[in-house]
Parts: sequence; C-alpha cells; structure tokens
Amino acid sequence: MAGAGIGIAIGESGIGSVLNRYSLQVPLNQRSYAWEDHHVRTLLQDFSNAIASESKTYFLGTIVLSQTADNRWEVADGQQRLATTAVLISAIRDHLFAGTPNEKEASQKYTQNFLLEFDENSGEHVPKLRLNVEDNDFFVRSTLLAPDNELRATAKIKTDSHDRLAEAAAICRQHVQNIIAPYAKPDQAKRLYEWIAFLRDSAVIIEIRVPDSFNAYTLFETLNDRGLRASQADILKNYLFGKAQDRLSEVAPKWAAMASILESLDVDDLLLTFLRHYWISQNGPTIEKELADRIREKIIGRQQTVDMANALATYSVDYAALFSPLEHTGWPTFDKQTRAYLYIITRILQIEQIRPLLLAIVTNFDPKEATHAFRLCLSWSVRFLIAGGGGGGVLDRHYGLRAKEITSGEIKNAAVLSERMKSVVRTDAEFREGLKRARVSKKHLARYYLRAIELSRAGEARAELGGILEDTATYNLEHIMPLNPSAGWILSEETIQAYSKRLGNMTLLEPTMNGDLANKIFAEKRTIYKTSPLLITREIADFANWGADEIEERQSAMADDALKIWTI
Repeated sequence: MAGAGIGIAIGESGIGSVLNRYSLQVPLNQRSYAWEDHHVRTLLQDFSNAIASESKTYFLGTIVLSQTADNRWEVADGQQRLATTAVLISAIRDHLFAGTPNEKEASQKYTQNFLLEFDENSGEHVPKLRLNVEDNDFFVRSTLLAPDNELRATAKIKTDSHDRLAEAAAICRQHVQNIIAPYAKPDQAKRLYEWIAFLRDSAVIIEIRVPDSFNAYTLFETLNDRGLRASQADILKNYLFGKAQDRLSEVAPKWAAMASILESLDVDDLLLTFLRHYWISQNGPTIEKELADRIREKIIGRQQTVDMANALATYSVDYAALFSPLEHTGWPTFDKQTRAYLYIITRILQIEQIRPLLLAIVTNFDPKEATHAFRLCLSWSVRFLIAGGGGGGVLDRHYGLRAKEITSGEIKNAAVLSERMKSVVRTDAEFREGLKRARVSKKHLARYYLRAIELSRAGEARAELGGILEDTATYNLEHIMPLNPSAGWILSEETIQAYSKRLGNMTLLEPTMNGDLANKIFAEKRTIYKTSPLLITREIADFANWGADEIEERQSAMADDALKIWTI
C-alpha cells in the first residue's frame, strides 16, 4: 500500500524478514543502543508467550525507514527492536554453530540471511543492520561475527551502550538455553528453527518506508504526536543534523558532548528538559509541545545550526552544575554561599521551572550580582511553595521572560530583576498568612524550614542557608502530635488529619538524642524536648499540653521568623 503523492509505502512484515530483505543502517544522529536488561527480558518473554499460545502473529509495533542515496535504508524509528532481534538470532546461530553438520549449515544460513552479507565491492562481510558510529564495531565483533572468527575476542566494552549490548547478548544466550532445556537432544535444533521461523514470519511489524530523511523526520514526529514511542530529543537531533549538511562533523561531536554530560546525572528525560530550558533562557517562555516548532522557525541554516550546537555543549556544563553546585569545579568566582543558594533551590526545594532563570544568571551576571539574584530566587521559591501562586504556568512565563531579558542584556543586575518580579512574588503579608497555616508533607522541606528558623533564632546572619555548609549531621524530623497517635492522645480524627502535618507540629531532634519517641504521650515527649540544644525544640517544653491551639500559636511565631529569613 502506498501513500498517494508523497511516496510513503506501508507494509506488514516479520521483523526477521526486515533484517533479511534490507541493508539497514542507524543514522549518525541516532542515539546508541539504549535497552536495559528488563527491556530485553520483556521482549523475549513476549516472544515466548506468543509461541506458546500458537498465535499466528505477535505485533511488534511500527518501524520507520528512509532510503539513502546508496540504496541502504536508514532506521528512523525501530533501532532497539531490530538490534535486539539481531542479538537473539545471533545467539541461536552461535548455539547451532557448535552442533551437527546440518546445524552448522543452518547457522551459516542464518548469518547470511539476517546478520552479515557479502559486499562484492569491498570483498568484506558487512552487517545487515549497521548501528551508529559508537556502537557498530563492537556490535559486529561481539555479536554478528561467527563464533570461530578471531575478531570476536577483540571486542572491548568502552561505553555504556556497549555494556548494554553485551548484557543483551548474555540474556539472549541464556534464553536459548531455556528454549531447548525441555527437549531431547535431537529435537533441540528443531525448536530453534521454529523460533527463527517465528521471528521471520510471525513477529510482525508495520514498516513505513519514506523516500528521504526529511519525510522520515516529519513522519517520526507525527507518530510521536499520535502517542507512538519516539523521543522529541531524537526528533530535534534529527532536525539539527539534517540542517548541518556538510558541517555535520562539527555538530555531531557537540551534541554527543552535551548528551554525555547530561546522561551522567542519571535524571529521567533531562536531555529534553535541558533543551527546553536552554531555549527559554535565550528566547523566552516555550512549552514542551511547541519546542520543535520554535527551533525549526529560528534555526534554518548551517551556521545557525553550528552556533546552536556549540551553545548547547557549552551551556550543558553550567546546567549540569546546577545539580551539584557545591562540588562543581568550574565557576571560580562563585563563593560557597552563592553555591549554597543554588544547592538549596535545585536539590532541597527541587524547583525545576526556575532553572532557565538560574542558567541565564550563571552565564550573564557578574559574581556579586549573581549572589544577590540567587538569594532572591531562593526567597521567591520558598514563598511560592508556602503561599502558592505559581500555578497555571504563571511562574513558567515570568521566569522565562526574565531569563530572556537577562540574556538580551535588558536586565543587568539583581535590583532590576527584583523589580520585574515584584508583581508576581508573594508579599510579606501573603507569605505570613500562608506559613501560619502551612502543611508540609515532604520531610526534606520541613527539615530545611525548621533548621533555617532555628539558625535565625540563634542569631545566624545567613539562616536561609539552612546550615548546609556547616552541619555534618542530619537532624531527625519529629512530629510532636504523632501521625498515628496512641490512645493516650485525647484527639479527634479531624484534629489529627488537620494538624499532624502542620509545620507548627514539627521539630528537629539531634541524631544522638532519643529518637524513640514515636507515639508517646506529650508529657513523656516534653521531658526529652527540654534537654535539646535546639531552641525550636526546647521551647516546646514550655507548653503544658499539645493540641490545635498550641500548634496554631507556635506556627504563628514561626511565620514571624520566616519573614526575617526569606526576605525580598
């Protein structure tokens, strides 16, 4: 079946048949082999279930191919399934290779049909599926070559994707043993032949063939919009690499450097998040679903593509450093205090939407102004967490606008930044009212708020740092009214639900103190609190009883402290 007018052809094939019929290659810009062991095991189990049920077909989804000038087919979508299937076939081939003459003949047939083909021009056997530059040599040597080829021993694991390929091969070898284990020796090979036939004919994919990489890119993006699996980061990479044309050798290493830096942080979807946050820092508010369109509108030539690739590689270093500002070896002009502000925002408060603004400040403000700006960002973040007001994309928009204004030079210092945010940030009155009734469900936030209040009462000048530069111990978070109180607590269920997670019902205990207070009644807890070196804990012993009124009174006092700490 063909799509009218634009040259798209759609067909149904077994995935093994695709490996057999085409010379396939993964484009340079495609990511490396990414499947973890659980992905591989899931696919093999699905194959096993389909064969056991005697299903005529097992549907594997869609792959997208585009034809190149040398009549190979590029895999725009489907690399992981195709590569894993090739690994499984190679495991079956390797087992048969050591068998009877007939089995060895079958193994050679499978090598020629699915794994390697002879190229008469070069006089070499080349892979039926060629992976990207990073993976291909390892894939060929470790997996595709016949077991007696001396080059098999030269395959060395150098990257994470090599390690994943090696793990996939080990899982597939074990799977082959599991397939044949229930059968007598004469029937084992027949069972493996059945598996090859299943992969060739019954593990069905829908193959979509398009005439060029641009159409493949467009179709890939459309499939993604329809809910099929595709990474928008890969889509953007495809677009930029296509625009690079004869300057791809400049762009590809920069993209790889950026990806390597971000992947080392082991944060889900961080690459796409960074791309959007970088773009916002340069161009203002941009929602994720509009990102690809905005980039296509602005990046239209080779030089623009090269410039963006260079910027991505550079900015990714600073962006990654936001996650470990205390340890980052760059930023020689940022002191510990400045780094601590960033640490609290990104690691303790875990504010994502402010990162474009932080990135703009890091790369454009001088060190003194950056310190003032980061302290403002910390105060704003606490106020929004406590008093709300950041919903509906309001903060995304204003942080994005301010980031762009800093990058363009319109905002050059913290004072102007503060003035531009004035209409959005919670006022002292709003912050105080919010904190008087604040419930805090996340322990790390409660610990930070309480530690800052403790330091403020102790007269510390930088209480908003929460002691992270000095404290070596982690304080235990204590709920004065227990979350699940014993019968000794004369409280209604409504009171417990309403007040147990209020900030005024929480305090800190030093790790060396008796932490086994749990559900003890207040009179018993009170004697422990009285011995605490922490002011906010020792003060609780001044109360004769503990309930809703006491929590309200204590939390109101905490609100007064907060105004002195998180100032604007």
